[in-house]
Amino acid sequence: QSSEKCVICGDKATGKHYGALSCDGCKGFFRRSVRKRHQYTCRFGGSCIVDIHHRNTCRRCRYEMCVKRGMRTDSVQNERDTIQQVKHR
Repeated sequence: QSSEKCVICGDKATGKHYGALSCDGCKGFFRRSVRKRHQYTCRFGGSCIVDIHHRNTCRRCRYEMCVKRGMRTDSVQNERDTIQQVKHR
């Protein structure tokens, strides 16, 4: 049983996602941020704590931590076409 930690928030890592060892929460957050081209701002000068308990407090600092710890925007693929096909049935 693996006890590796997410390099972004410290939660239990599920594997290497987009270039960084991360949990499913940070993987999904990064994927959504890149696909939707979110532009986050930090209200506290970019020095927020990003850990398992505070990772949802500031999206800007969490996103910056993802990039700083090795997640790559060019590794995120576009949404699959099958999602669109299901919606149009």
